[in-house]
Amino acid sequence: MAWSASAIRQRLHRRTLTVLLAAVLACWGLSGCTREAVLSFSYVDPTVITPNADGNNDACLVAYKLRRSALVSIYLVDEAGNRHYFRRQVRRAAGEYAVLFGGVVDGRVLPDGVYRLVIEAEPVGGGKVGREEWGLEIREADTDYPQIIGLSVFPDRFTPNRDGLGDRVRISYDLSKDVALVSVYLEDSQGRRYPVPEDKLQKPGAKGHHEHDYDGGIDLGAEPPPEGLYKVVVVAEDAVGNRARAETQLYIEEGGVPRAAIVKSGEGTGVKWSAEVVPLGDVLTFTLRVENIGKVPIRTHGPEPGTVYNNNENFNTLGFPEDPGTFRIGINYEGNSAGDPYPYRWQLGRSEELAKITFQGRDYYYLMPGQVVTVTGGIRMVEAPPLRKPRFWAGLIQEHVEYVPGEEYVNPTQITIGY
Repeated sequence: MAWSASAIRQRLHRRTLTVLLAAVLACWGLSGCTREAVLSFSYVDPTVITPNADGNNDACLVAYKLRRSALVSIYLVDEAGNRHYFRRQVRRAAGEYAVLFGGVVDGRVLPDGVYRLVIEAEPVGGGKVGREEWGLEIREADTDYPQIIGLSVFPDRFTPNRDGLGDRVRISYDLSKDVALVSVYLEDSQGRRYPVPEDKLQKPGAKGHHEHDYDGGIDLGAEPPPEGLYKVVVVAEDAVGNRARAETQLYIEEGGVPRAAIVKSGEGTGVKWSAEVVPLGDVLTFTLRVENIGKVPIRTHGPEPGTVYNNNENFNTLGFPEDPGTFRIGINYEGNSAGDPYPYRWQLGRSEELAKITFQGRDYYYLMPGQVVTVTGGIRMVEAPPLRKPRFWAGLIQEHVEYVPGEEYVNPTQITIGY
């Protein structure tokens, strides 16, 4: 049963007007009445609930009125005398209050039974505690609370920096039953939360296995959470309010969106070409500089600067296929029919001037934040190109990710191939 706030207020006023009026009339004849009774009225309806999400008497309305500020507690007492707190010492100002109670205490629906629902109000600043109680019976309660089984994170350390190595985490678990709500997030030591995208393989909240692919937001160009140790938290809640929570840990390091740029010259070109006319059989060379303008290292791979391609070759024929996440400088030209944009590609700097990092037994090379390197290379015109005067240009590529915006069409220059 679901009531809006306005419906609750209307129901409260309609069904309790007589009781309220009687209380007010009685109070007129008592000296100091407003000081003697902080809790002037309470109301519970219905007094039998069936919290099973069938839409019929799933919850009851608990209402009360305070004459002045008080610390309010609402709890149920079971047949063994145990207390189950719904509210404990919550400060409330003078006024009318109403809340729906669906049998849930501390994330669990109470079992079937006969209870006493108690409302207590302790005046702020001292005074007599107001206390009223009602009989409440719970029947047909759904006490099959959800379970989160086998929560795991792999790997438990990751580097969300889009370099293609350890960039993603798989968060997996099983749900024992269908639930109405699932929340998955990271939580730092200060309690700040970072949401994890929904499972794309299965309907959220469905019984069974779930997997979440987490990248720290870098695929969308967002900065990931700061480096540190985090809780990975999964919370599941079923239709009646039974809740389950599971958590494990994840360490984030070297996180950030990689950013690089071709350093522009005084003329704003960024690329120096060796000639504007190149006879067939000669080499067209270029020189440019690249800077890591971001906060994280940038992974790159060969061939080394200075490598000369024949114009009927490409990075695959030289043995340097695309490597997801890596940055390279590429050269493209008008009339390119090779099948790959930027068929000629080079590493960002010489290996000896780059940082070498070993990951899972293999060496990788990185351009560090703030570092600037020079990239040179050449293309030997062994075959006549489709166009005699094609434009050549440079581009900065993050392979399998993007042609870096603003750096994908640098200094297009018409070069005449003489033949």
